[in-house]
Amino acid sequence: MRVFLLFLGVWLSTGLAWGQARYWVFLTDKAPEATPALSPAALAHRARQGIVPDQRDLPVRADYVAAIAATGAGMHHTSRWFNAVTATLTPAQRAAVADLPFVQKVQPVRHLSRPAEVEAECPEEPFYGEHLRQLHMLGINALHQQGYTGAGVTVAVFDNGYHRVDSLPAFAHLFEEGKILATRDYVDGDDDVFSPCIHCRHGTYVFSILAARAPGRLIGAAPDAQFILLRTEDDYGESRQEEDNWVAAAEFADSLGAQIFTTSLGYFDFDDSEEDYRTTDLDGNTTIITRAADLAASRGILVVNSAGNNGWRGINAPADGDSVLAIGAVNECREYSAFSSRGPTADGRLKPDLAAMGEYAFFLHPDGEMRRGNGTSFSCPLVSGLAACLQQAVPGAGNMDLYEALLQSGDQHDAPDNYLGHGLPQAGKALAWLLSDTLPAFAYTEPFATSAILVYPNPNKGQFALALEPGFVLSRAQIELFDASGRQVMTRSATLSPTDWRVQVAEAVVPGLYLLRVRDLDQPSVRFLQKVSIQP
Repeated sequence: MRVFLLFLGVWLSTGLAWGQARYWVFLTDKAPEATPALSPAALAHRARQGIVPDQRDLPVRADYVAAIAATGAGMHHTSRWFNAVTATLTPAQRAAVADLPFVQKVQPVRHLSRPAEVEAECPEEPFYGEHLRQLHMLGINALHQQGYTGAGVTVAVFDNGYHRVDSLPAFAHLFEEGKILATRDYVDGDDDVFSPCIHCRHGTYVFSILAARAPGRLIGAAPDAQFILLRTEDDYGESRQEEDNWVAAAEFADSLGAQIFTTSLGYFDFDDSEEDYRTTDLDGNTTIITRAADLAASRGILVVNSAGNNGWRGINAPADGDSVLAIGAVNECREYSAFSSRGPTADGRLKPDLAAMGEYAFFLHPDGEMRRGNGTSFSCPLVSGLAACLQQAVPGAGNMDLYEALLQSGDQHDAPDNYLGHGLPQAGKALAWLLSDTLPAFAYTEPFATSAILVYPNPNKGQFALALEPGFVLSRAQIELFDASGRQVMTRSATLSPTDWRVQVAEAVVPGLYLLRVRDLDQPSVRFLQKVSIQP
C-alpha cells in the first residue's frame, strides 16, 4: 500500500503540471525615464565602437512584470532586448496574460539541443607537445609568442556546467589573477557553475581548450583572457532546453561588457508541435536564439558558435545568423570531418563560416587527465580564443572588424564552400588585415613605396623606430600620429635616413590602433601612411 500511495502521489503531482508550458510574453513599451542596464565596462566597450545605447538596452518595466506575476504565472526571465518576460502558464493564465493592456503577444518558448556528442577518446597518453597541433593549425602559438594571449579581453562562455574548473590546477591562474569575472547558473537559478555533476563535463572540456594553462599538457587558445561562465543547459534530464536561458545569459554577459561570446548550444530537433521550429526557420531571422545572437552582434559583441555535429543534415541555430561566426570541424590533417554540419542556411547563405580542429581534439577531463574527442564544440573555442588574442593585439578593432579579419584570413577564402566555409583562419593574416584595414586611410597622392620606410616593432608598447631604405633621405620630415577618430595625438619634426630614428609616444596616449603619417615638408603631396598598434 505504501508503494501504491507513493506512485499515486507522483502521478497527482505530475498531473498538476499538465497543461502548463513556458511562454514568451512580449510587451508594448518601456518606461521613458529608464536608464540603460549596462555596467561602466559595457558602456566603455560600446563607446570604443561608436555604438550608442538604445531602447533595447533599457530594462523591462517592473510594474508590467508584477502584473503578470499577479496572475499566478511562474516567472522565469526578463529580456530587455526583446522587451519580454518568460513565464510558465496554464491555459487560463495564458488567456489572462494575453488580455493585459500592455501585452503585445504571447508565444511558446522553443526548445534547444546541444549538438550531439561524437565520442572518440584516446586511451593512450599523447606525447609531449602533440596537443599544440590544434593551436599551430591556426597560428595561435605565434600570437602567444608575441605576448598576445587574450589578456584584458572579456569572453562569455555558454555551456552545461564547469565541473571542477574551480579546483583543477590548469585553471588556478584564472582564480589567482581574478579573471573569472562572474558566474551564473540559469538552470538552477544560482551562481554555482562548478558543482559535482556527472553530466556537467562538457563545459569543462570546452573551457580547457579556451583557457587552460598546463604547460606540457594543454595550453588554451586564450589562457590570459577574463571570463564570464554561464550555465544555460540542463543535462540531467532531456536534452531539450529552453531558448530563454541563452537569451537571459547573453543579456547578462552584455551588461558586464563581454566582447566575445563562445557557445556550443544549438537547435536542431524539429517536429510539428507548437513548441518547435521548422527546418525552414533556419534562415537567420526567425528563431529567437538566432535573433538574440544577431542582437548581441549589434551591441558590439563577436558571437562564435559551433555549427553542429549533424553532417549533411544541416547547421544548428543560432549558427544560421548572418552576424554569427559558425565554426565547423577538421581533423588533425586539416581535412573536413564528416560529422561537422554543412550549409547552406534555409535562405541559401554559405555556412559554416570557418573551421578548426574538432576531430580528435585535445581537452582536459574533470579528473585532470587529458583526453581527445570529436565535435564542433571543440573547434569553436579555438576560434573564439584566436579572436580574443587578436582583440588584445588590436584593442581598437570592433567586433565586425574581427569577424571580417577572420574570414579574410581563411585558407580557402578565395573559394569558400558549405563544408568548411572560408576554411581555417590564419592568425598572422588576420592580424595583418586588422593592422592595415581597421582605420580609414587619409586621402593622399604620390605616396612613398610601402617598403620605403620600416616601422618596427609593430605592434609595440609606445616606442618604435623608423628607418628608410638605402637611397632615401627626408631632410625635413613631419611625423604625426592620429587616433581612430582622426585626432592628432603626436607630432615630431626629424631628419630621416637609413639610420634608425626612434619615436617615444607620450604616456598620455592610451593603448589602441593609430595611424602614423610621415610627410616630406619639401614635397607636401608625398606621404607615408602606416597603421601602428600600441599595447598596454
